[in-house]
Amino acid sequence: MSDFLESLNPEQKKAVLHFTSPLLVLAGAGSGKTRVITNKIMFLTKELDIPLNRILAITFTNKAANEMKERVKAALNIDTEPQWISTFHSLAAKILRIEAQHLGYGKNFVIYDEEDTKKTIREVLEELNLDKELYKPERIKEAISQLKQNFNQQDVLDFFSMQYPHIKKIYSLYQEKLALANAMDFDDILLNVVKLFEENPEIRKKWQNKFDYILVDEYQDTNKVQHQILKHIVGDRDCITVVGDPQQCIYTWRGANPENILDFEKDFPNTTVIKLERNYRSTKKILEAANKLISASKGKWKEKVLTLWTDKGEGEDIKLFKLENDKQEAGFIALYTKKFKERGYDYSDVAILMRMSFLSRNLEEAFIRAGIPYQIVGGLKFYERAEIKDILAYLRFAFNPKDTQAFKRIVNLPSRGIGKKTLEKIEKFYVENWLQAIEDALPSLKGKSKKALEDFVNLIKDIRQNITKDPAKVASKLYETIQYENYLREKYPKDWEDRVANVKELFKALEELSIKGKTLEEFLEETSLQQAQDSLQEQNSVKIMTVHASKGLEFPVVFVAGVEDGIFPSGRAFDDPYQMEEERRLFYVAITRAKEHLILTMAKARSTFGNSYQTTKPSRFLKDIKEFVKVLKPKTGKQPKQKQQTSPVGTSTGFMVGQLVKHDVFGKGVIKELTPPKAKVIFEKVGEKELLTKFLKKL
Repeated sequence: MSDFLESLNPEQKKAVLHFTSPLLVLAGAGSGKTRVITNKIMFLTKELDIPLNRILAITFTNKAANEMKERVKAALNIDTEPQWISTFHSLAAKILRIEAQHLGYGKNFVIYDEEDTKKTIREVLEELNLDKELYKPERIKEAISQLKQNFNQQDVLDFFSMQYPHIKKIYSLYQEKLALANAMDFDDILLNVVKLFEENPEIRKKWQNKFDYILVDEYQDTNKVQHQILKHIVGDRDCITVVGDPQQCIYTWRGANPENILDFEKDFPNTTVIKLERNYRSTKKILEAANKLISASKGKWKEKVLTLWTDKGEGEDIKLFKLENDKQEAGFIALYTKKFKERGYDYSDVAILMRMSFLSRNLEEAFIRAGIPYQIVGGLKFYERAEIKDILAYLRFAFNPKDTQAFKRIVNLPSRGIGKKTLEKIEKFYVENWLQAIEDALPSLKGKSKKALEDFVNLIKDIRQNITKDPAKVASKLYETIQYENYLREKYPKDWEDRVANVKELFKALEELSIKGKTLEEFLEETSLQQAQDSLQEQNSVKIMTVHASKGLEFPVVFVAGVEDGIFPSGRAFDDPYQMEEERRLFYVAITRAKEHLILTMAKARSTFGNSYQTTKPSRFLKDIKEFVKVLKPKTGKQPKQKQQTSPVGTSTGFMVGQLVKHDVFGKGVIKELTPPKAKVIFEKVGEKELLTKFLKKL
């Protein structure tokens, strides 16, 4: 038997060696599930001589997929990138790049991200002249997504039709616009693979034959469409292992279907179930609280509850601190974080988790004041920045001249003097794609706009000709040709230098493509499938994030802020038992992120709009774990007076002490003292400065 199996515990080893039936591995938090998948891939390749490119391994985030790739490369001592370790969306996109023509798409179809999708929906709503108050783009986007994730079932359509009587018409026109742009949104990517397999049995058979074994991580997070894709690829074979934990199913609000894991045995007959309950992450006291909390689950969930155990020590008590108000809570967390630093922990060992992202404002202020480096995880991601999207839109359009959103973004960026009327003329000539439409429209145009469009066409043709040879060089030349730096200086006078630096970083990423053996097409695909954890930076800073964003991560020190009824659990769950169950699972995820120290905090009073305070109640989940939690009196040091925190000082300035502000040169800071027209501000990067309030901007 292989040496690498010696490092596994009996249940892990059993899971790695099982091949006689479909396998469901119920893996608790911190139980080494990724290890099972990696070792199973090693066993398949080393012992069963199955080539790596015939093994499909699927996980849920790009970050997790990349980590698994690195583990497999190290374990098998190879340099080449494993081709079929990916997310569901990346797998689906790969399949469609090869098979798209069978569905009426070109292989160079574009994937519309959130912004592209919203813009297209806005266009649809405007064309149909619908009530802007009822038909809000964000809500319509969610409704369309839910429809697609439920295979456009009639009962789901009926449900949304009651809320939005014109939803069918909106959906139809939205899909027409996507088809004209040779584009798919995130849900289409998955849905179209199911459609492809169901309408083309020979193609389905081809993809079944491509893989000898399939492994899936985080199975509790799969939606109905992903489950269906998997069933099609597996067929009637036993060649599947899925790993997951129903107690960490926290994404039903965005389509995750817990029935996939709860009823896995029904969909895959003769399934063997193996439980991984040994936890390698947390101390006994943390696990005891987690077990007690989750044991109160109801219904089907209760049947699959795992009891986590560890041979680690008891560890420190779980602590609960009740602060007078939310400002004090944030200040206390910052102070306590410094104590951990004094004890020898790095700032990167500490995570602050919150149920709702609005809590981050007070935390940011407190951390800036205390001079603690921090990172908000899940904020604006690199590839969502306007300057990055601008350059990528040029490359996208060069690849796919049908891409409507890319065309509309760049045709007059930087300004070429192309007005609305000129665009309307071009639209009338649209048949095949936007590039052709411009060329067909040119004879009917005159003056500056005609010359500008001729230059634009030549620029795009030049990009199209050279883009695959050297994408970084093409992007750099484009940057110079359109004088993009001048455009950034004029449009963003306050932070244009940062934006230029971001664009240069994009050029570096494009330069690295050849080293990684990736095409520009793959790069554009990956940038449109980015997720919250992909922005996580490996730097010595405290990570502040929502509990949802923390899934799959672990930290020696974890603070859970705002453990109050109405925040955690959310007030929206009070009248919905199903939602309350999900809130319980979310609290369980928060607890099980902690390795050594778990600190819970709450504010007895929390500020509301208009600077008034509302008293709070402790989270109802605290009752379930009260025997494991030690309530301690916080030592917060000298606190600023309540009045100073919340009432404006010098109303003519409109600023307040304790307010988060931004300065064009010094960046983010917090007002420490106000003596209008001046203020003393503690800045995140440069410390304390005194300056005129007119140079400050509210955040």
